[in-house]
Amino acid sequence: CAVNQTSYDDLAQWKNSKQPRFSPGQKVMPPPFNDRCVAVAGRCGYACETGNPTELKRCRQDGYIPQHELVGKVHVQYNRTTPVFLFCYVLLFGFAVKTIMLCPGIFTPYKRCTYYSADLTEQFRYILVVGVTGGGDEGKGTMVRNLVGMVSGLPPSCRCRYIVCSNEEGHRMEMLDCWEKFCNILGAVPTDGGQYEIYLRDLMKLWVEDTRSIKLSDVGGKVKRLNPDILDRLSGKTALKKARRSLQWDVHFGPRLERLESAILELHHDLDTNYNKFSPMTPHMDYVRDWVPSVPTSKLRLHFTSRAKPTEDPRNMMVQHVAVGTWYYKVPDNRDPNRFLEYRSKCQEMVYSHKDEEDEE
Repeated sequence: CAVNQTSYDDLAQWKNSKQPRFSPGQKVMPPPFNDRCVAVAGRCGYACETGNPTELKRCRQDGYIPQHELVGKVHVQYNRTTPVFLFCYVLLFGFAVKTIMLCPGIFTPYKRCTYYSADLTEQFRYILVVGVTGGGDEGKGTMVRNLVGMVSGLPPSCRCRYIVCSNEEGHRMEMLDCWEKFCNILGAVPTDGGQYEIYLRDLMKLWVEDTRSIKLSDVGGKVKRLNPDILDRLSGKTALKKARRSLQWDVHFGPRLERLESAILELHHDLDTNYNKFSPMTPHMDYVRDWVPSVPTSKLRLHFTSRAKPTEDPRNMMVQHVAVGTWYYKVPDNRDPNRFLEYRSKCQEMVYSHKDEEDEE
């Protein structure tokens, strides 16, 4: 039988052997049985055939295959063909067209105002800024921080209504109380000379500088009590001190600042007492409050909204129309769009009605 040449030439296998290297039926090596391979490493022969074997082409009498039959010239293939060139040309052409279309726009400035002008606000009916607070990690501290930022955005000499709306999704009563105390601060800002909004922006500018670096982790739901420094900055005490010193409010207003200081202390006490402890509102009722400044010429308005979240039985089938177990309110045929809050305040739960009640209806 023909064997692998590496096994035949391995002197370590025959170093201590007194017999010829191979004999008929001799076991050469254990598995993987590489001694049964033929035509390995240029060798060729018959695998245990007797009689008149067929002629092996390209095999010499000594059991070797000529080297020129094993090695030949390999023709190298290139991708320098017409289809490839056409594909590359199309890609380059598309990239050139894209560059020509987009690059000039980068260097062409668009028309915009480089400075603020009060005339810009004449084009609007109102400017509405909404701050949303939900359950979980958002409480009174988050709402106050949002309110400070939203009110400080009041444009100078604004000629349209500037509305700041706090939307409370958590339906918590303490959030409404805190919002009212914040509004009391805005209402206590001096109004001398009809310059209420100027003094208000001065105060809010100092207040927003104190609160803009406050993170959610400082006032979030996991906080049991506010840090004293954050409490002073959040309630406006620090901003009032800066206004007294840098804006000389003590000189200009004197004792008239007592009302503003008292309102700030009320907010300070509210934030320092029972922080992140809430009691739910009446679930099926809407809570809407409005605040209007005492100065008629001011464009600032504040609103608090907390939409009703009635408790519904999850076993009831959720349908688009009124069904048993859902809450609803009646809308008359001659409904007035300005009275929808009044309609919603009379909501009730749909229950199984008795026959007498149906007749009366």
